[in-house]
Amino acid sequence: MTIEASIAHAIRNDLDVLQVLPEIQELPMNQLENYIEHYIIDVQESLSRVIGQKGEPFLRSHDAAGLCATCLESGVQIPPETLLRMCRTIIQLTTLEARFILDTPQGASLYYVKMAVA
Repeated sequence: MTIEASIAHAIRNDLDVLQVLPEIQELPMNQLENYIEHYIIDVQESLSRVIGQKGEPFLRSHDAAGLCATCLESGVQIPPETLLRMCRTIIQLTTLEARFILDTPQGASLYYVKMAVA
C-alpha cells in the first residue's frame, strides 16, 4: 500500500478527533466540519512530508517507535500514544500489497490484499 493510503487509513482508524481536539466541543455546529477537515488535512500533509523526507529507514526496519519519535521531533502535533498507534498502522500497511476497492454502505472499507501463505 502506498504511504499516502497508509497514512489516510491510520488517520481514519487510529486518530480520535475528540481526544486530540477537545476544543471542538465548544465550537458552534456550523464551524465544526471545517475545523476538523483543516486539522485532518494538516495532519495528513505533515505526516506525508515527514515520512517522505525522514521515514524510509524506519519503514524498512519496521521501527514504529523511531518513526513516531521522528514525527514528534519534526513538529507533528498528535499525542505520542496516538501517533505511535498510527505509526504502527502505517508500517503494517506499507508492508502489504493491498488496493482499496470501495467503502460499503455500512461504512467498512474493502481492500484487495495479496499475501503468501506458507
